[in-house]
Amino acid sequence: MQRLIVAIGLVVASAWGAVRPSGQPAPDRTVSGFIQNGDVQLSYQLDRPAGAGPFPAVVIGHGSGRLTKQSCLGFAMRMRERGFATLCYDKRGVGLSTGAYSMVGSGNSPTLIPELASDMAAGVAHLRRLRDIDGKRVGLLGPSQAGWIIPETARLSSPAFMIIFVGPTVSTGEEIFYSRFAEGTTTPLQDAYAKLPEFKGPHGFDPRPVLERLSVPGLWLLGGADRSIPTPKTVKILEELVAAGRPFTFHVYPGVDHDLRGAPVWTDIDRWLPKIGILPAR
Repeated sequence: MQRLIVAIGLVVASAWGAVRPSGQPAPDRTVSGFIQNGDVQLSYQLDRPAGAGPFPAVVIGHGSGRLTKQSCLGFAMRMRERGFATLCYDKRGVGLSTGAYSMVGSGNSPTLIPELASDMAAGVAHLRRLRDIDGKRVGLLGPSQAGWIIPETARLSSPAFMIIFVGPTVSTGEEIFYSRFAEGTTTPLQDAYAKLPEFKGPHGFDPRPVLERLSVPGLWLLGGADRSIPTPKTVKILEELVAAGRPFTFHVYPGVDHDLRGAPVWTDIDRWLPKIGILPAR
């Protein structure tokens, strides 16, 4: 995951929605500044859609790597087209944000994932303080590593929804173990899946206990040929959570890798948001 998701911001610009000049909001609908989270200042950009509020809104989180708010602008443009205000921010220790940047590993993830989630939750709190934002319709969205961060953020902030692109429900240790065999290789995926039961290392952060307690509607968009996260095990966990009554939905796109290139993700998002009462049917 570490190698692929450094580039996922570039993929967003093509597969998930290019940032075109015509898609940018007018200057007076863009606000930049800093959000305080403890001793960390997060540099953010808030863009509002056309029209008058109060707007539904979304905080857009990060995949792995030294990512700034620029990496989420493809997602932001797509959500503004749907009437959402969007908040993007520089990851702590990156760009203009203060604090220390660290890569997520199995050893530091039990501390680092909650820390990164607290940054995203600070974004939710900031949006809810704004008069033209509908505080009851603030959600979370993000790719890959955000699949660990968003559930923890949801635990902290009780958002209206979660949209997770290619995010794992397995532990950080299992994902790293799987990607060692699959990512950047030509190893048949079935062979890489077969290696997972051999994992004996430290699990690190595990999102499942958090997901088991959440009542926040969640949508997972997954690649059937993903070489960064083990989709079959991610799906198995989601199926068990749904069977236990969690309000989760997922789509697996056959033959699609971690970038979800060519998958009808926005069509599925457009069908899902009205079902959970966030937007009217299109």
